[in-house]
Amino acid sequence: MEITGGIHQIDGVKGANSYLVITPSAMLIIDTGMPGNGQKIVNYIKALGKNPAKIDCVVLTHADIDHIGSAAELKKLSGASIAIHAGEAATLAGKEGFRPAPGLLGVLLKIITPFLRFQKVVPDVIFQDDSEIKGIKVIHTPGHTAGSICLYLSPKVILVGDALRSDQEGKIKPPARRFSLDTTRAKASIRIISELQFDILLPGHGAPIIGKAADKVKEMLKQMK
Repeated sequence: MEITGGIHQIDGVKGANSYLVITPSAMLIIDTGMPGNGQKIVNYIKALGKNPAKIDCVVLTHADIDHIGSAAELKKLSGASIAIHAGEAATLAGKEGFRPAPGLLGVLLKIITPFLRFQKVVPDVIFQDDSEIKGIKVIHTPGHTAGSICLYLSPKVILVGDALRSDQEGKIKPPARRFSLDTTRAKASIRIISELQFDILLPGHGAPIIGKAADKVKEMLKQMK
């Protein structure tokens, strides 16, 4: 589904939202969903008449399995490089386990994760705090995880991973407290996002926010406790 010129939400990906960003100089995939989505992503690109071998980079907003699950598979299928923040690189490479979730959810994830067939992969590009890739600004927005990032295509679009979420009615919501590593840093990161100018916000979960998205983030921030 094309959201705006050159930016697509890839249909049928299970787990987190996966986006295709096409600029005059590059083709990027943002997040890959759970394991097993690599071929779906490749098929979507082919359906647009594009060559998957032309994917420059798969950029991962953070190292939860529902975002990085198909990164290794997609690298094998396309030859694309893999990029992630330094704070998440060890998890992606399999040197550290996935961060624990609290309560019953954490117990369930611990049980099922070994059956999800996650393939580790060593990243090719490691971001150090704020950076840039293919002309797109990379903003370090810790809180949900230590190395969470957003991608800012000034002045129109921001992709926020799990720094923010939305419901199916297009209402912006903060990250759920039970899923945030550090709620204080998460709120500080939302404040950083709120200071930017953008019309469209693309979350890792939920529907795209199209139209006056920056104003909606500011309003949500006012309501946060």
